[in-house]
Parts: sequence; C-alpha cells; structure tokens
Amino acid sequence: MTVAKEQITDSSSSNSGLSNFRSTIERLIELLDLEEEDEYGILKPTEYAFRTAMKLVVEVYDSTGNSFPKASTGTDDRGSITLDWTSLEPERTVRLFCPFSAEQPVDIYHHAKNENAVEDIASSSTLVYWLQWFNKI
Repeated sequence: MTVAKEQITDSSSSNSGLSNFRSTIERLIELLDLEEEDEYGILKPTEYAFRTAMKLVVEVYDSTGNSFPKASTGTDDRGSITLDWTSLEPERTVRLFCPFSAEQPVDIYHHAKNENAVEDIASSSTLVYWLQWFNKI
C-alpha cells in the first residue's frame, strides 16, 4: 500500500472542518500523481476508486461541515483507495475502503479499544455516522 501522508487527529481540537476537508481532497488528488505501478502492483488509484472516494468525501463534508476530520490516504496494489481517520485521545479509527471496481463493496472499518467492525455502505450517511462517532470525546 502507498500512503500519501499519514495524519493522527486530535478529535478534541477545534480544527476547521474546511481546512481538514481541503487537506483530505489534496491528499486524494496527490494519489493521481503516483506512478502507474511498481514491482508490487498498481500504485495509482483506478478512476472508479478515485471518483467513489471524492464523491463520499464531498457528501460527508456537506453534512458535517466544521466537524470534518483530516484523513490520511493510500492505495493498495489493485488501485483501491483507503482513507484513514485515526485519533489517539480517545483511541479510535475509522477507515473507508473504496475498491478498484464496482464489483466490490465500499466498506467502513471502525475500531475503538476492544470493539471493531466492518460494514458495507450504500450511502454517505453511514460514513457521516461513524465520523461523528469518531469526533466524540
């Protein structure tokens, strides 16, 4: 997996959601500048993965505004995109997986201490829910 930039978020901070949104969008766009592939597989995201990630991030920002947290981005060896929101206090993670093709589901992984789960998402409202959970102190 290629990680463009990693970000640990202080979920209690009052960072501007607009600034976090812009940073996340810039990181997604940076993925398009990656080489097509290396000896391990594809580096650059597929058009499907990129469009899916952008659509969800924009829709979530429209719903969350100033509470939008900054995400780190990466790709896997098939061209899928992963967005990670990680917090140390409280220790929480939300990971959005946008697959390389429409044949695979878009998934959200969420983790806090001893609880974690993965679920398929059909709309941005599921991601909004888990990012609101992520932002709770």
